[in-house]
Amino acid sequence: MKIHPTLNSLKQKLNIQKINTGKQFNYRGIVSDDIERLHSLIGLDDTVHLRSGTEMSSVSYRGQIENFGSCVSTLDRCNTQKEQIVALFRTIAFEELLEEHPFVTVSKQNHFMGTPLHIDYTGIAQHYGLHTNYLDITANFDVACFFATCKWDPSLKKYLPLGYTNKAGVIYRIYDFVMNPFMNQNNQKESFSYLGWQPLPRPEQQRANVIKLAKDQDFDTISSVKKFYFKHSISSSRRIYKMFDEGKILFPEDSGANLANQCENLLEFTDEQINKAFKRYENWSATKLNDDYKKETIKQLEIQIVKKSPLSWDGFLDTDLNNWETKLLEVFSKVGVRITSKHSIQS
Repeated sequence: MKIHPTLNSLKQKLNIQKINTGKQFNYRGIVSDDIERLHSLIGLDDTVHLRSGTEMSSVSYRGQIENFGSCVSTLDRCNTQKEQIVALFRTIAFEELLEEHPFVTVSKQNHFMGTPLHIDYTGIAQHYGLHTNYLDITANFDVACFFATCKWDPSLKKYLPLGYTNKAGVIYRIYDFVMNPFMNQNNQKESFSYLGWQPLPRPEQQRANVIKLAKDQDFDTISSVKKFYFKHSISSSRRIYKMFDEGKILFPEDSGANLANQCENLLEFTDEQINKAFKRYENWSATKLNDDYKKETIKQLEIQIVKKSPLSWDGFLDTDLNNWETKLLEVFSKVGVRITSKHSIQS
């Protein structure tokens, strides 16, 4: 296992170029630049994905403070089946709450160039700390470096720069075009998606893409994924921490974070949410749960079945839809567009 002596030496090895310089490129008459912005692409579901990052980027990255032996979805990191199930109860409760967000309502009502927007409720939930079958990756190398050099502190509920460690940090690299994000992937267990802009801010700020993984699937085993190691340094961790304003740039304060925190210990769910969660678990795990097991699980987890979810945006949000429509128009004004073909309308 080769360990690069510094993160900068790894950056040089991977030939990571500076971005947001305004430099232009001409490839066979197609002119582009290195400025990060939103870029529109139409997916297989005929919705517009507003990809966040530079236009011609074809590589995604993932950063980790160390090699954990395997790299699985957050749902797979739950220790037991029952923990996975209650995690899905909470994720679905949060997803349903997202559907009531006024910015989501406005985003669903308004189309971009006549095409509906891609809103990924599970992708949003993943970026707000809920457990899903998604794995976070990013189009921005420096964002990956943040997660490779800063560690989550559960007591403070924030990231902090890593202190001394003799373990090597990890940067994963994956080529987007190998995953064929907008082509039929029925023969693949994993699935790649541009997440980018969503009605809540974290995915755009993190230049987010996602990989959807099957149960027990290890990201490390995907043939197109390559892993690189580097030696940590306290000075490098602190520099990157400051680059992202101590994480505030990637994790801006918003109402979604407050409600996601409320989900951490939530034990009150509607019948519909419970049934959705069991079905999602069965689809993900390719197993069938009998009714007796479901009833016993609800009892053991001390789940309370309610008619209405206790989660609400009341008191957290501006409810004037006109203000949210104005905000959406501001988003649209910043989207780059390049007309090429049905499944690649982009800037």
